[in-house]
Amino acid sequence: DGNVNEWNNKTAEITGFYKEEAWNKPLVSTFIVPSLRQSVQEILDKALHGNETSNYELEFETKSKEIRYLLVNATTRRDAESRIVGVVGVAQDVTDDRKHSEELREMQYIRASQEAKVETERNMTAYFAHELRNPLHAIDSALNSMPDGLPDVAKSLVDAMQLCTGFMSSIMNNLLDVRKMEEGKMMLNSTPISLEATLSSVHKMLLPSVRPGVEFITHCKTGEKGWVLGDSHRIQQVMTNVVTNAIKYTTSGSITLVIEWEHEYVRFECADTGPGIPLKEQNKLFERFVQRGGAPGTGLGLAIAKHLVDLTGGSICFHSDPTIKPGTSCVVKMPLAVCSPPEVVVKEDSNTLIDQTLSFLLIDDVAMNRSMLSRRIKRGIAPNATITEASTGEEALVICGKERFDVIVVDQYMEEAGGVMVGTDVVFAMRRMRIDSIIIGCSGNDMDDLFKEAGADWVWGKPMPSNVTTVKQLRTALLMRKDRKNSN
Repeated sequence: DGNVNEWNNKTAEITGFYKEEAWNKPLVSTFIVPSLRQSVQEILDKALHGNETSNYELEFETKSKEIRYLLVNATTRRDAESRIVGVVGVAQDVTDDRKHSEELREMQYIRASQEAKVETERNMTAYFAHELRNPLHAIDSALNSMPDGLPDVAKSLVDAMQLCTGFMSSIMNNLLDVRKMEEGKMMLNSTPISLEATLSSVHKMLLPSVRPGVEFITHCKTGEKGWVLGDSHRIQQVMTNVVTNAIKYTTSGSITLVIEWEHEYVRFECADTGPGIPLKEQNKLFERFVQRGGAPGTGLGLAIAKHLVDLTGGSICFHSDPTIKPGTSCVVKMPLAVCSPPEVVVKEDSNTLIDQTLSFLLIDDVAMNRSMLSRRIKRGIAPNATITEASTGEEALVICGKERFDVIVVDQYMEEAGGVMVGTDVVFAMRRMRIDSIIIGCSGNDMDDLFKEAGADWVWGKPMPSNVTTVKQLRTALLMRKDRKNSN
C-alpha cells in the first residue's frame, strides 16, 4: 500500500519528521513534492516487481519547508520464502555536495567568462596595435625623409610630430609587451653590449623630452669592464622607462643617470629633483595601468621595467620620502657577465650616411609603405642606393632569381596585393635559394623569433628604428658579411 513502516533516526534528522509522524503514512502523497510523485511511485512499483533502482536523486521538502536533495536506492524487500513484501529505501543527503558542485560550476563559469574576456581584450589590443603601426610607420618614414634646411617654424613642427609618433610607438610597444608578459613569452637575448654606448643612446633619445631648465646628466663609471653579455634592447628599455618616469615629474633641477659596477651586478641609478613619491603610493609603483597625479602615459613603463629586471635575476627599487626632502632615486641592479668587445665594432660617431652604392629590394603589399621607405633610405640612410620594389613574396622570389641585392626588407603580411606567402615564408625560401643578402623582417606584430628562425638577420618593428640606428645596423651587418667572405 506504500505506507511507511520503518523510519530511522537519521531519516528523522534529515527530514524533520519524527518516526511517530511518519509511521504508517503514505510515503508518496505525504512526503514527496507533487512534481516528483509519479516518478517516485514508479520506482516503488518497480521495486515491488523485483526491479531495483540505484542513485536516484530526489528533491525532498522537509518539515520546515526546506528543500533537501537525497540520493536514493530502492531495494526489493523479501520474506524468508523470497516473497516480495515491500521496498527498502536507503537515502543519502547530498544537499551540501550538490550546493558545493553548483558553486564550483558557477565559479568555473565565471572564471571561464573572465578568461575569455581577457583573451578578447588581449587580441583586440594586439589587433589595434598592429593596425595603428602601419599608418604610424608611414608617418614616421615621411617625417624622417624631410629635406634639410627647413624653415625654423617647419622644423619645430616636424620635431613635435616626431616626438608624438615616438610617444605613440612607445605606448603600442608597451601594450604588446604586457601581452607577452601575461603569456610568459618575453625572452631575453644575450649579445655583447657596450654599457657606455647604451647610456649614450638613452641620453640622446630622451634629451628632447626633458623640460626646459632641467639638466639631464649621465655618468658611465664602468672602467675597463665596459662590455657585458645581455639583451641590448631590453636593457635600454629598462633605462628608458625609468628615466621617462623621472622626466614626467621633474619640472626643475636635474635628472642624473649613473651606471657602474657593484660586485657582480651592473648598477644604474636615476636620481631626480622632482617632488618625490608619496609613501602611500609607493607600493603601487610597479602595478600595471597605475598613473600618479594625472601624469601622461599608460602606467605600464615601470611594470615592464620590473618584469625585465626580474627576468635577469636582478632587482629594482625606489627611494623617496617627500616628507623629508623632495626627489626620487631609482636603483636597478642586474647580474651581467663581463665580455670582450666583438671583433666588428661600429664606432659611435659612424652615424653619417652610408655612401656605398647599395642595392635594396623592398617587399610590401602597400605602395605607400614602399614609397615612404624608399624615400627614407635615399634621404637619411644610403643616398646612393638603388631600390627595387615588389608587392608580394612570390614576385620578390622571381626578381631574386634574376638579380642580386645587398639588402632585402620583407613585410610579414601582404594579402592586399593577393600574395599567399607571408614574410617568414619568403625569408625561408630565399635562404633555401642561397641568397646571402642582408635580410630584414618587418612587422607591426611581435615576429622577431619567427623571422630569425626563417633566416632573417634582424627585424624591424613599425615604426622602424631611427635613421641613426639603422645606419649602425647596416654598417655592422656589411662589415660582418665582408669579414665572412674574406675568411672563406
